[in-house]
Amino acid sequence: MRTVVLLTLLLPFLAACSDTGNQEYSASAAPSLAFLSYPVTPQPRGGLCSDTVDVNAPIIVNGFGFNDSNTRNQPSLIDSSNVDTLTLNFHYAQASVTEKRGAPAVTAQVIFLTSGNQLLAINRLSGCRYWRFTTPGSGVNFRSASILFVAGDDVSPAVLYVADFNGIVYAVNAANGEPIWQKFVGTIPYLHFVTGGMQHHAGKLFVPVSSKEVLATALLPGACCISHGMLVALEARTGEVLWQFHTTKDASEVVLAGERIGPNGAPVWATPTLDVRRNAIYIGTGQNYTEPATNTSDAIISLDMDSGAVNWIFQARENDTWNGNCGIINSLRCSNPPGHDFDFGAAPILLDDGDTLIAGDKGGVVYSIQADTGTLNWSNKVSKGSALGGIHWGMAVDEQRVYAAATDFSIDKASGGLADLIPGARPGIYALDLESGAIDWEIHPTRTFEGLTTSELYSAALAISNDLLFAGSLDGTVRAFSTRDGTEKWSIDTAVAFTDINGEPGNGGTIDSVGVVIAGDGLLVNSGYSTFQGVDGRYQAGPGNALFVLRLPQ
Repeated sequence: MRTVVLLTLLLPFLAACSDTGNQEYSASAAPSLAFLSYPVTPQPRGGLCSDTVDVNAPIIVNGFGFNDSNTRNQPSLIDSSNVDTLTLNFHYAQASVTEKRGAPAVTAQVIFLTSGNQLLAINRLSGCRYWRFTTPGSGVNFRSASILFVAGDDVSPAVLYVADFNGIVYAVNAANGEPIWQKFVGTIPYLHFVTGGMQHHAGKLFVPVSSKEVLATALLPGACCISHGMLVALEARTGEVLWQFHTTKDASEVVLAGERIGPNGAPVWATPTLDVRRNAIYIGTGQNYTEPATNTSDAIISLDMDSGAVNWIFQARENDTWNGNCGIINSLRCSNPPGHDFDFGAAPILLDDGDTLIAGDKGGVVYSIQADTGTLNWSNKVSKGSALGGIHWGMAVDEQRVYAAATDFSIDKASGGLADLIPGARPGIYALDLESGAIDWEIHPTRTFEGLTTSELYSAALAISNDLLFAGSLDGTVRAFSTRDGTEKWSIDTAVAFTDINGEPGNGGTIDSVGVVIAGDGLLVNSGYSTFQGVDGRYQAGPGNALFVLRLPQ
């Protein structure tokens, strides 16, 4: 039975050949509401579009964190006065897909989205399709947390950047879906992959590189583990590698012959953050997989954007060594004692003051760090922390507070044991004062399941617009809360079956990773997530293939 569960969990990893007191946050590179003046050309509902992609249409939202600073705070027409008028415009689904990954990039005309091994361009208002790009060869699914749109110029066309489960980055012409280049960004085929969102600045594409080996080691022969995280800078027009930052040296130190070798791990699976003023890029890292532990694990690291040289390292905790074998009794591939798997999966946030970074880890701790030096300003442990969060995919900020969701939810990643809350769990959403780290308010939403009060768990990244905080739950529910005090203002259940805009059957499920994407006069929600998701009905809705496109009344 354990072998079956292991294969279910790891086969994807081994595939071979994601109020007035709160005004809009003035984050760097935040798109405006220019889409309001964009001329609308009526298009068919579903099917194929009758016009072509306008790559000069105003950008509404772009990238996992919505901007260079990863604030997850987005201008829109939606606030507490009208959120309850949001209605479904259309669903988009694809048969055989069990997860919806990738934050869509949206212009006034087009939604660029991924579904399985396809990248698609569809009309934002009608859902008709302009083009479709499919990964070549074995058709490996897209994995990166966002689709990044970069406008063209006199030399280069407008480009979409996406990455797949085998660590290949694709540059695709945004006008027609034709491939421009592709590049493997890891060092070990089929062990490296890209799960975080990419960033672009001054002709450089910055790619976070993670490692499948953290779980795949439970099935792979040989000692654990030989892979580690990276940040790779590519020349955006050609895909040429400009520089690489390796979070550890190559594994060459034998800890236990045939069982453990290091250093390793410290994967980069969160979206990097750009600081143009300092010419710096900030990354968050995961745990080491085995000894020897390094000072680059469970860390926020500042790098020079031109060279990849280290400016400073802030390490949240030492000696966190953990891999998938640690769920197997007496495994010699697990350090003794094992670590906690309390890494940084949430993207670091650069505040509007330009001097402060906010970070949150799976240990349930929120940190305020000086951008110049990496010195800690304050920290606050809001929850117990667990291997699946703690703080998992992402936080959001406005001018007063940082908003963090904690799940304190765990599953034995090796055996696939029953997913549940950990002892002493404090799941909920916490609003912390940016200056002091004190909790301004906290909420602990619940629902009734089989007659019992059950916690709603928010693992997906949060999002803010105006006076509203949007959160998607593992049970498939999206809720909007007041940023002032956490009062619920609106909700929708996405864990439902439906027929999509093209007549295809679809269903929603667990909401994780990207969470809610705020898109001008509406919301986009990926619903369906099968990684680590046992569908017992209490906390998780399970697999799905749905993109929900919601809009305010016109």
